[in-house]
Amino acid sequence: MNHKKADKHNIIKWLNIKQIDPSPFQKRRYFDEEKLKELASSIQNDGLIEPIVVRPKRKRYELIAGERRLRAVHQYTDYKTIEAKIIHVDDLQARRISAAENIQREGFSAIETIEAIVEIIDAHLIEDTEYAAMGDSPEDRVHYLLSKMTSVNNNQLKHSQISNDRLQQVHKFVYPVEKIFKNLPKRLEWKSFFVHDLPLIEGVCEDIREISFKNQLNKSQIKAIKYRIYSFKSRTWSSLK
Repeated sequence: MNHKKADKHNIIKWLNIKQIDPSPFQKRRYFDEEKLKELASSIQNDGLIEPIVVRPKRKRYELIAGERRLRAVHQYTDYKTIEAKIIHVDDLQARRISAAENIQREGFSAIETIEAIVEIIDAHLIEDTEYAAMGDSPEDRVHYLLSKMTSVNNNQLKHSQISNDRLQQVHKFVYPVEKIFKNLPKRLEWKSFFVHDLPLIEGVCEDIREISFKNQLNKSQIKAIKYRIYSFKSRTWSSLK
């Protein structure tokens, strides 16, 4: 099938599914098979409403956005091709697009949503060398930055003295961070995110992750599970002393 131009740099084209590699930036870990079957049936009946997004990579294509659509077509239809928008972006741009698409999708567990927000913050700030040095992982960097911002904010409210270097370091990131949170699909304050959301993904074991993904647990449910596991481990450790 002939492709059609989308704009000067991007085109929409039917691609062989076997030519498309998964995104290295995909943070979603669990895909409900029944919902994938439903999506596949919808695509077969009504067509693909929105093309997937890919970029050329080593004579193949790398997925940027649309993994659920690609999985549904690949696993539950006999289609050999899928409509795709081909864009030319670097790794950082691809990561930002992937993170933005994830946060807009429904059916995310609370942990996935929090991790997607962390990914968005990190993808937008990582080019800043000062920010990049704040930790070895996106979670570490975001936690360090928001903790510094919280500390400065609290000291200002108390009218405590703050060094100029520390003040300048934090103020440099205030506007970008507030802009990121303002543009989220569901508006959220960064202070609330730091206090109530980030702790939920700190030290979360894989068992909790899997339960959360499969059952799309909300924040209250995850807190309850973490508390039970922590209490059980504490009692077990005490009994062994």
